[in-house]
Amino acid sequence: MARKKMVELDLFAEQEPAPEPEKTAPAAPPEKKSPASLSQKPFVTNLSPRYTFDNFVVGNSNRFAKAAAMAVANNPAFAYNPFFLFSDSGLGKTHLMNAIGNQIRKNHPDMKILYISSETFTNELIESVEHNRLEAFREKYRSIDVLLIDDIQFLRNRESTQEEFFHTFNTLEKANKQIIISSDRPPAELDTLEERMISRFNSGLTADIQHPDLETRMAILQNLAHTDKVPFPNDVILLIASSITSNIRELEGAYNRVCAYSTVSKEPITLELCRSALKELNLLDTPQFVTVDAIQQQVADHFRLHRAELIEKKRTRRVAVPRMIAIYLTKEMAGLSLKKIGECFGGRDHSTIIHACEKIQKDRQEDPKLNREIDALILELKNRKP
Repeated sequence: MARKKMVELDLFAEQEPAPEPEKTAPAAPPEKKSPASLSQKPFVTNLSPRYTFDNFVVGNSNRFAKAAAMAVANNPAFAYNPFFLFSDSGLGKTHLMNAIGNQIRKNHPDMKILYISSETFTNELIESVEHNRLEAFREKYRSIDVLLIDDIQFLRNRESTQEEFFHTFNTLEKANKQIIISSDRPPAELDTLEERMISRFNSGLTADIQHPDLETRMAILQNLAHTDKVPFPNDVILLIASSITSNIRELEGAYNRVCAYSTVSKEPITLELCRSALKELNLLDTPQFVTVDAIQQQVADHFRLHRAELIEKKRTRRVAVPRMIAIYLTKEMAGLSLKKIGECFGGRDHSTIIHACEKIQKDRQEDPKLNREIDALILELKNRKP
């Protein structure tokens, strides 16, 4: 800006010479500024300030991922580097990525932090090559302190792009800079990326986010209502959380639609208003809750058992695992208290029900086959005819 002003003054001087100034002591020559200082602009992080750890709702599905993310944010480049985060779409990866960046920025305001998608990285690389600015591109990406790159699975399957990212990754890692990567799948399943890159991803910490359970979905809605100071009755929260199990993005979308419907109609939020608001989205076509009878029968049919075996006291593995799955699904889909669930399964006590639910929740995270099996059961139950 200073240079431009000086040029304008010179132009005017050529058109209309200024009168000769009084003779005084010669003025000090203007301070010369380097080209770097003239072109320096505030570093753009691309972080969204609305995503923080404080408004990230924690549940069994994301507890480990959040704890790991906080460790990275509080000790960048020393806790876990690289940090690889993966989950299905809409489960909170973007929230955690931004929360990490915002926390580091708060603790270390002088650090250069950059949050981008792999698509942006690819497009900027192509543009830099086309305009002969490859060195500037490298300077930008290899001089930052924290790189957060989202959706690495979309990194184009081009040798030159992967080669450039690989060298950027290596440069940052050797300089002890923090690298955080997200994907919709674990490193081992990124079959479009080179093996050496996958090996680098696996060298740090990998954490995943599972689909939230009913309790977490309800907590997310309660948190939204509390933040917005909206009177959102518990029965409405339960209805939405029971009906929308796919991802958090759809859950928030349903919440926003109900709030908007209430505002426009100037009516309080009730079950009736909620059903009207969400009717067009076909989110509430299934019954509000799945009955225990339906769950027990579906699980029994799936595992080729008699329904009565799930209620009896038999402890053989052939029956015990399906029974725990049925208990878990009842807690997730039937909207009953733990005491009532115990009564429906042969009078089992509160602690037995909790153990079964926690066991299946843990096994879902560790056993992909079991997780797919339970997802299939949930889908069958949601799509069953009344």
